[in-house]
Amino acid sequence: MNIQTNITALHRAEFPALTAKTDFNAVAEPVYMANHETGTAQKIDLGKVIRRHDTGAALGIVGNRYGIAQNAGLYEMLTNAARETLPANALRGLELKEVSSYGGAYTRFELAFPAMKVGIKQRNSETELKFRVGISNTFDGNGSVRVFAGAYDQVCENGMCIGELVKQLARHTAGFTPGKFSQFISTEMELYLIRARDFQRWADTELNPELAENVLNAAGLSERRTAAMLDQFALESQSRGASIWALYSALTFYASHNSNRFGVRNSDNVDNAGATLEQREREVSKIITSPAWQALTAVAA
Repeated sequence: MNIQTNITALHRAEFPALTAKTDFNAVAEPVYMANHETGTAQKIDLGKVIRRHDTGAALGIVGNRYGIAQNAGLYEMLTNAARETLPANALRGLELKEVSSYGGAYTRFELAFPAMKVGIKQRNSETELKFRVGISNTFDGNGSVRVFAGAYDQVCENGMCIGELVKQLARHTAGFTPGKFSQFISTEMELYLIRARDFQRWADTELNPELAENVLNAAGLSERRTAAMLDQFALESQSRGASIWALYSALTFYASHNSNRFGVRNSDNVDNAGATLEQREREVSKIITSPAWQALTAVAA
């Protein structure tokens, strides 16, 4: 797997620092075209190239109006908002996870809050969820800065989607305000607690493979993807029970793992796993907000 992660756990009410994986400055430079006959380079008006300041590696070519959103500044606003919005006891034991793809053209960092855990009783065991919030950022012009929130299953390391998982915070060319971060965290924290109760009802509601297949088909999954998801559902059911919760866990496993069953195509040769998993999270978010899923979970209400 080429997905690179770094997890730091602290036992104090302090925020872990970003590492070089995501904490680098990006700089914009003019675009030049080489003249092989003269051995010179000529500046051309094709936008600007974004480079990592630490390595000099080119991350992408963007338009002239593109504005760089540095990860350090985004992380500072996020941590300040968390400190202002959440109670002090929620900030203990914070865990930072960082992901990088395409040499840093795609980056992502998220904070997990183990002190804000919620237990979910399953058939033969109990798992604990913890609140998480984070930001993904690109430097190649292929996306906006996005902020996301949800739950994190401590047992299997699944990232649990909550409703519309990824929310576009702002374009690179727009301004950011700390108030947007604070409001987002406050809203998503309330939603996390509400969803935790939904998750427990899902865990208490039995689901057979035939109905699971119907839901996946109706949600638009391909025949091949549905078959793989049903295999994962069977595996999740062994510990969680054959339930809506087990099917949801199969979906979130797909969105958070570059595994044998759900391998990221060409990830052995291209540093693409982290960016691809975020795309999968958005896929799962659409599935769980689809009419088919809503009809399924209505019986658990």
